Amino acid sequence: MNAWVIYTKALFLLIAALLSGCGNNLCSVEPISKNKSPTGKYIANVFERDCGATTPYVRVVSLQETDSEFNPEEVKNWVFTIQGQSDIHVSWITKNELQISFSFTGDTPTQRSAWKNVTIRYQ
Repeated sequence: MNAWVIYTKALFLLIAALLSGCGNNLCSVEPISKNKSPTGKYIANVFERDCGATTPYVRVVSLQETDSEFNPEEVKNWVFTIQGQSDIHVSWITKNELQISFSFTGDTPTQRSAWKNVTIRYQ
């Protein structure tokens, strides 16, 4: 094999190795608040995702069971999303009822009305 072919293959492998360490998630996550349910069974997480200059900030409310690890990439646990930097407040009304209030940003938010056995209300 000539030196050029060896050099090209080595360079390709080096670049592939470097890129594999970067991961595929280019978004940063900034926690805003965390609120446990009255029984301590669930946690409502409010956080902000920033995926770079060409995309808007997105604020998210996700739910999790207390004994599970918080993972902002678990989209199935997202119950509310809105583009922009909305003021979001979450409060537990009962052990299985969550209230979410937010400020209008001009974006139409996505809102789920339930997650597992938790009912979600909006104000």
